Amino acid sequence: MNALKLFFFLFCSFISCGLFAQTSKDIEIDLYRSFQKIDDWRYRQDTISNRDSLENANNDFAQRLKKYTSEYPFTIDQKFTELVKDHLDIASSPDGLFRIYSWDTWLGGSMHAFENLFQYKANDKTISDLKKADASEDGHPTYWFSNLYTFKANEKTYYLAVYNGVYSAKDAGQGMQVFTIENGKLKDDIKLIKNNSGLHNQLYYDYDLLARVYLKVKPSIYFDDVSNTIFVPLVDGNGKVTNKYITYKFTGQYFEKVKN
Repeated sequence: MNALKLFFFLFCSFISCGLFAQTSKDIEIDLYRSFQKIDDWRYRQDTISNRDSLENANNDFAQRLKKYTSEYPFTIDQKFTELVKDHLDIASSPDGLFRIYSWDTWLGGSMHAFENLFQYKANDKTISDLKKADASEDGHPTYWFSNLYTFKANEKTYYLAVYNGVYSAKDAGQGMQVFTIENGKLKDDIKLIKNNSGLHNQLYYDYDLLARVYLKVKPSIYFDDVSNTIFVPLVDGNGKVTNKYITYKFTGQYFEKVKN
């Protein structure tokens, strides 16, 4: 290869990289601009056309997020500070192998419709799986994820994901679901919780959202990795969350209810 051809090859390579390579800053700027459009259109749903624009803005952000999180593995560790400030919720596992991005689509009315993207590492690959959230299709609520705990047992790593739902100005719910990464795929049907009704892959409770708003300390479901115990807030007969907890301790094979 003579000097002229070498120069031309290097010049083309440089141009190609400039066009297609993305830095973490480039990615966040592009995603932030797209995410802002959702916020712009959420207040202008007075016509069918504007609502369609809101739906398109959600689809655009979802596809961009999927593209970047699939093609750029480093995004699983990226903080996305400005997006988080703008209410994109990101729950990351302590081991850095699993992350969930959640946002309110503002398409659900009083029953909020959330959308989630699951990003995880498996077999040296970073995979992104977009979970469409449309509460209007079947009337079932959709959830956003706020926390991810890591738990190891039976020579496996399990992820305990805290999820939340808003069904009206008053009604809400919270739960914890078990995940694991196995054979290159994320599995969400892991029945690791045992109670009187059988084996389950999640714990859940409904509560009065308005009553919880006025609490100084807002009880939430959580996992203690020292005692290997899940703590579920006790809700009284009026739907009010109390400061007491129902506990499920890992007994060697399952999380089982135990007395406090």
